[in-house]
Amino acid sequence: MAARLKQGENVRPASSETETSVESPRGYTSAAQDTHFHALIELPAALELIPDPACLFGSDGPAICCNDAWRSGVIETPEAFAPSGWMDRLHPLEREGVEAGLKEALAAARNFEADVRLRASDGEYRWHMLRVHAHDVRDGKPQFWLYVLTDIHARKLRKQDLARTIKLQAGMLDVSVDCVKVIQPDGRLSYLNRAGCIALGVDEDSGLGMEWLPLLGPEVKEIGQAALDDARRGFNARFPGLICLPGEKPRYWDNMLTPLLSPNGDVEAILCVSRDITAQRESEERIALLMGELNHRSKNQLSVMHALVRRTVPDTRVPWLRTLEQRMMSIARSQDLLINGEWTGTTIYDLVVSQTAIAGDVLGERLLLQGDPDLRLHPGTAETIGLALHELTTNAVKYGALSSSSGRVFVSWSIRDGDGSPHLCIDWLEKGGPPVKEPERKGFGSLIIERNPRVVSGARVNCHYLPTGVVWHFEAPARSVLAG
Repeated sequence: MAARLKQGENVRPASSETETSVESPRGYTSAAQDTHFHALIELPAALELIPDPACLFGSDGPAICCNDAWRSGVIETPEAFAPSGWMDRLHPLEREGVEAGLKEALAAARNFEADVRLRASDGEYRWHMLRVHAHDVRDGKPQFWLYVLTDIHARKLRKQDLARTIKLQAGMLDVSVDCVKVIQPDGRLSYLNRAGCIALGVDEDSGLGMEWLPLLGPEVKEIGQAALDDARRGFNARFPGLICLPGEKPRYWDNMLTPLLSPNGDVEAILCVSRDITAQRESEERIALLMGELNHRSKNQLSVMHALVRRTVPDTRVPWLRTLEQRMMSIARSQDLLINGEWTGTTIYDLVVSQTAIAGDVLGERLLLQGDPDLRLHPGTAETIGLALHELTTNAVKYGALSSSSGRVFVSWSIRDGDGSPHLCIDWLEKGGPPVKEPERKGFGSLIIERNPRVVSGARVNCHYLPTGVVWHFEAPARSVLAG
């Protein structure tokens, strides 16, 4: 188009009226009119520099000229070269809004912009961005209006898909019973799902932006601030929360903070998921109360049994009565350990210490322990091993290493490989006491030491009465005896 102008050829006008003014300047008598004429001559060439469909309309409505992109992509036929030619291709849902917006913009002599759908030659609608710009404004009235249509169909579809995805994700978060929030590094809320709004008493339409920690109450402000500081530094953090809304009972929360990092490793935001553990906490309190009551009643039963035994036996000075009482005390001590551990088991260390207490203050001097202090036994295993340790201690005090000041008892435990799988091994070794020989008659005590521990699945027990002292070994698959 520009080349044709340089050769002096006429440019096809929008209408016969325009053609006269374009070809002949003889009707213009002033310098301003002459400038206006030359501008009209150069407009078609200028429009061809615009890659998008573009058309120039006069202030009174008719089209003056357009580029090839407009002609081939929007109107396609010269007969439709008018405002209605392209507006008839508007999607019915947008036509009324666009017409009203254009009318208002033209009347106010201001620019207009809108996303519209235009029907293509194949009948399908494609998204375009319509921009209408006022040009050559004189006395507040534009002489020309430039219409530009940019195809944004692919971008619009991506934007719609993204909006649907965001809406779906927001819907998924809103159905969650957990309180989900996004916190900016400065501690202010930028997102809060519906459950979070309800829990914190925040209006869903508030726009957020408020500080998060003050919403939790003063009871957890210090630990909450420490967790937030850790998350700001890029570390995961966790702390218990408490919310006390007016007129409601306190609610307890488990708050988990995860930093969200930018590509360069900076903390852009912090994701916090808070789970309501009020019911769990109340259940734990009830369980603790019931366990305490159970422990109390069990001890009462042991006391009743103790009293019945003493009343039944004519002579309370008989040696076996003392032994029976000590065994009952051993069961009570094991029970105390299990109750304190909420029946999840007890550590081997605590079990050994409690069951050897009858030997007096010998721990660390004459009673030496070696093993992982955090290794825990199942409740059933703890009771079985506990009775055996009690009997071993009783015998050591009466006849073995703890019956003399020079004797020592070594108790050790460890995880070792056994038959291709980890096994727990517990060893009792006496040294430095009086010479020991195997008893001629094995009574109930020997049964507790040697046979009773074998009720544990896969357990093996060995007990040897060496001259240097008793050696006792217990071994069982770790999965059968260890808790957690």
